Amino acid sequence: MISLKKKPKKEKQVTEKQVEEKQVEKKQVEVEEKQLEEKPAEEKQVQEKHPKEKPVKEKRIKDKILKQRPIDKLKAEVEKKTKPVKQSKDYAAKIDRELPYFVTLITLMAASGISPFHSLKKIMNYDILPTMKKESSQMVKQVEVLGDDPLTVMNQRAEESSSTQFQDFLAGYVSTVQTGGSIINFLKSKMWSMFDLKAAMSRQLVTKLAGLVDAYMIIQVVMLTLYIMFVALSSTPTLSGTFLPDASSLSRSIILFLILPPLMAGMLMFISHKMTSSTYLGTEKLLKKSMIMVVGSIIPVFALSASGFTSELTFLGVPYLLSFALLAASIKPIMDYKKMQTMNTSAERAAPSILRDIAEARKTGLSPERCIIHGFKRKGYDIFSSVLNRAVSQLTWGVPLRKIYENIRREVSSWVVQINFKILIEVMESGGGYSDALDTLAKASEMSYNVEKEKQAMLKPYVMIGFMIMGITAFTTLMVIDSFAGMTQLVSVPGTTPPPPAITTEMRGMFAASIVLQAYLVGLFIGKVVSGTFAGGLMHAAMLVATVLMAIVFSDYAPIDITSLFTPPTK
Repeated sequence: MISLKKKPKKEKQVTEKQVEEKQVEKKQVEVEEKQLEEKPAEEKQVQEKHPKEKPVKEKRIKDKILKQRPIDKLKAEVEKKTKPVKQSKDYAAKIDRELPYFVTLITLMAASGISPFHSLKKIMNYDILPTMKKESSQMVKQVEVLGDDPLTVMNQRAEESSSTQFQDFLAGYVSTVQTGGSIINFLKSKMWSMFDLKAAMSRQLVTKLAGLVDAYMIIQVVMLTLYIMFVALSSTPTLSGTFLPDASSLSRSIILFLILPPLMAGMLMFISHKMTSSTYLGTEKLLKKSMIMVVGSIIPVFALSASGFTSELTFLGVPYLLSFALLAASIKPIMDYKKMQTMNTSAERAAPSILRDIAEARKTGLSPERCIIHGFKRKGYDIFSSVLNRAVSQLTWGVPLRKIYENIRREVSSWVVQINFKILIEVMESGGGYSDALDTLAKASEMSYNVEKEKQAMLKPYVMIGFMIMGITAFTTLMVIDSFAGMTQLVSVPGTTPPPPAITTEMRGMFAASIVLQAYLVGLFIGKVVSGTFAGGLMHAAMLVATVLMAIVFSDYAPIDITSLFTPPTK
């Protein structure tokens, strides 16, 4: 009987608390409504005169209310950030570039017992995958702040994404979970299919870049023909009067032929920049420094030319000064990039072998730290061995794996090497590094390295094509100018006056300077095609400038005088 009397009292206490809470909530709502409704008479008069200010003031009041309710404010911010936005093609290309490694990380962590949603939380801290970090943070915020279901959020993200691969991955994962299929098998099959697709797209990219180089060859042949026609018409006394009636038309034509070739090379550089990218991080800073040095060295040359100082130099003209300035400005950037390339090439070649050694050592039952030491101690990795030896010493001293990774990241700027070691450390810390997960990581790294190596091997022959075309252009153009200049001075037509030598000499110097500048830009274009970065073309640009300089020197100081071929024999 006693228990029966106590129960209703508890129920009454609970109901009274609920009533009190409801009353408090009603009072808060009434206060908020009054704040919105109560306005001074002055404000009403101003609103009658200026009705456009009304929504602005209401917005200020709502902002004040949101400041008093931080949870609602946070929800509003998340809803605004996660609002569907039309994504561009460039953003989709960034997703496709990072997606194979994103799926690899989720697959390996799933094999270690971590759900994909918790993997997304970890990827939120991955600066090395900036695009997927952004996508992961948006999905996690929708789930944790707005309270949406993870599968619903993934399905919604799949519909909004502009990347077809990302859409297929998210939609397939949601379907696998809903039907009760094997998540690990689905993730593994998706991972391998994405790497196969990456290899196919890499071969397709090589074909596109080859077509771009072929287009450059055709353009260069056309420009060479126009060079010869212009020189022939402007140097022939019978045609120069009709083709170039005055000095202004001559100057306009020369400016056209000086500006057009560098513009065509710049257009090809822009197209190649949109098509391919490098695996090296930090090359943009190196390229900016080199361009500042190049521009700083070119400006004095053109200033001296405009002031007429170069005309007083008999042995040095604008082509020589421009060539020396470009070569001098390229020395330091070339040395810096060569140092970067040596380290990263060694690291990219060593990474698949290191991961394979760690996976095989883990199969024997060694601890994760001992497996890493075993993989890092292997010799034959050139300059990258010094970085690995320091990592081994730090491991024996008890330095955490993440600290060791940050030290390796400062030494190596290859994006592929950094993401492979990041996944390795994440797998080791998540579940101790299962042998199957490490074996999968080693296979993925080997496949990625083989794809990049095959692409570079297929693009290397195009370097020789660029050198041959620029060499032929330089020698042929200057020889044609010299030959027609000799013919003009030797052959006289009654009633005509040959052009003075000063015009021919000035025209020749301007053409030679244009070819030097074009050679530098073409070198950057070739480097972008082969290595994926313009910084990789600094060496090619310097070599092409040196080739053109040799052609200028040969045409100026050749042992064989071209005009002697057109001199009539003496009796």
